[in-house]
Amino acid sequence: MENQITKFEVGNVYEMRFIGDNDLRPQFICVKRTAKTATFERFKGTESLTRRVKEYGGEEYVLEGSYSMAPSIHAKRVVA
Repeated sequence: MENQITKFEVGNVYEMRFIGDNDLRPQFICVKRTAKTATFERFKGTESLTRRVKEYGGEEYVLEGSYSMAPSIHAKRVVA
């Protein structure tokens, strides 16, 4: 059986999660995707971020920063 990895797709809206505040869930839309990076823009906002895509547990994710409690966006957290 082939393992399927959930990947980021351009046009989908994803939810960012914070370890320290589970109620804070800003939404980001994927506007560009390459083999190694994904670019997101804040949904109905002006913030933009481009990060290297990582894989874990059958899905892709990106981290907002490089510290242990950095906010993350996971490909399975599609909200729209």
